Amino acid sequence: MNGITSTWKWRSPSGRDPGSPSSQPNLADRVLEGRSIKDPVAFLDSSYGRIAPPEGLAGAVEAGERLARAIEEGSRIVIHGDYDFDGIAASAILQRSLRLMAPSSSIEVVLPNRYEDGYGLSVNGLKRIRAEGADLVIAVDCGITAIDAIRAAAEDGLEVMVLDHHRFVRDEQGEIVLPPASVVVHPGLPVTGVEQVGTDHLCGAAVAFKVVWATARSHFRTERVPSVMKQELVEATILAGLGTIADVMPLVEENRALAALALRGLPGSKIPGLRALLLESGHGPDDGPVHEEVIQFQLAPRINALGRFGSPMPAVELLTSVDSGPEGVRASMALAREITSINLQRRTAERAIVEEAITRAEAEGQTADDHPVIVLADPGWKRGLVGPACAKLVDRFARPVILFEACPDGIARGSARSVPGYSIHAGLEAASEFLQSYGGHAAAAGCSVELERLDQLRAALVRHASLEIASEDLTSVIEIDCRAVMSEIDEVRDIEVVRGLAPFGPGHPRPTVLIETVRPIESKWVGADQGTLQLRFAGEGARTVKAVWFGAGRHRAAVEKALKGGPLDVVATPDLNRWQGRVEPNLMIQDLRASE
Repeated sequence: MNGITSTWKWRSPSGRDPGSPSSQPNLADRVLEGRSIKDPVAFLDSSYGRIAPPEGLAGAVEAGERLARAIEEGSRIVIHGDYDFDGIAASAILQRSLRLMAPSSSIEVVLPNRYEDGYGLSVNGLKRIRAEGADLVIAVDCGITAIDAIRAAAEDGLEVMVLDHHRFVRDEQGEIVLPPASVVVHPGLPVTGVEQVGTDHLCGAAVAFKVVWATARSHFRTERVPSVMKQELVEATILAGLGTIADVMPLVEENRALAALALRGLPGSKIPGLRALLLESGHGPDDGPVHEEVIQFQLAPRINALGRFGSPMPAVELLTSVDSGPEGVRASMALAREITSINLQRRTAERAIVEEAITRAEAEGQTADDHPVIVLADPGWKRGLVGPACAKLVDRFARPVILFEACPDGIARGSARSVPGYSIHAGLEAASEFLQSYGGHAAAAGCSVELERLDQLRAALVRHASLEIASEDLTSVIEIDCRAVMSEIDEVRDIEVVRGLAPFGPGHPRPTVLIETVRPIESKWVGADQGTLQLRFAGEGARTVKAVWFGAGRHRAAVEKALKGGPLDVVATPDLNRWQGRVEPNLMIQDLRASE
């Protein structure tokens, strides 16, 4: 099946047509059936009982025991996190909990500056921390590949623990090479004799949550920790769930429960900075439940903007705030507003990069069928912003994209994003002779190259991608869960039933339905550039359903032809539109075509 912009296929694991609405009257049940979810009750369970204890995570119990001893000994502890939302949330979880257990101890957070320090642990950074008197460093959301830095720290008398979830270093035989840390906690490591349910996809904040849970049990020498500690673990659950959503982890099994618990608990969080950030994200007390989109598109980008522009430390201050009094709330709101201002700068700069990159990619022929990868560099593109810009170009052109900041020292430093089915990490590995450094995974990576070798790198990546990506795959693919009819999505309660399958994300995306042979009763182009299509369809009786397609203006001629040709087949996500106190069904169109 083909629409105007995409290839359509059924999401069902078998790839087969799941049948008409008459075969299963309930739309939500049809979605679950199309995804081959055999036990919907268990899948939808998002209670605390779904969270596996620390024993299911390799190294967590050992780390908890070690931290409990460090607290008892009065060790000076430094938490070394990462500069994205997940790393900042993980750092906040550790600092908040450890300070509660050891209020008189020195427990500080250090986050690298992307432009001055680069990513992760470094030899010089750890030397500096040691010189300032630290006894123990907890590397969280980083450290698993910092083998040389941790070895040098150990020789300097500095203990380092690693709490991470990123890819391991492997030797020539493919065996895992771990850093020489005192304890390594990682969801990818096996645990003998304990069932690991869902723990292989934990984010950094979730790993930190499991460790402070184990630390509390060891410190208080009981499973039944004091109520104040229990409340802090609830807050840690919220931060871990938000990190899970922000770090785009698969929302299945344990992760699904963490995300759902975070969304339910966020409005009533005892962390004033979190509540302030939620308000600044545009979600007030009267706006109903918090959905994952608020985290993905509003809250998390605000925190991430700090690290993309400079120091992420204000985010730590916001997430570790404990003063819930009037002064503390005012301070948190002021800081949240400052962070929002920085995020607006980030959005403006990122939008400029995207527009420039689109223009250049098309002008240079990098969107042609014989050029299955886009590689561009520019001195005006900040390396902290090119990753999200890459993602937008991948959505636009359905091919891997690497964008670089061309730095004054002659090195281009940047990020890569890929398409399903193609490992950009494998592509970089194949072209490694032209690279200074690279790292990451199949979907996303970071790398650096000498500017004078950029053309060679591009050519090598084009050769590799040409062998791995068929030309027909350079078109976006929309996966459809099932068919639907307007009469089952024309009331708010209908959409709320489908929303009951949330939270949505990787592994459990928002439902997409195919609505066949429908005629709009109204159509218009709106927006400053007239690039958004608005349609309205007849529902049951006098009810109607509004539908919106953002970005349709790029395909206006084809859309207009389909609209004039008669009935349409529409692929869309059922949603709710909230505006000035009104709530109504709303279809988010992904593609359409003239009915066959």
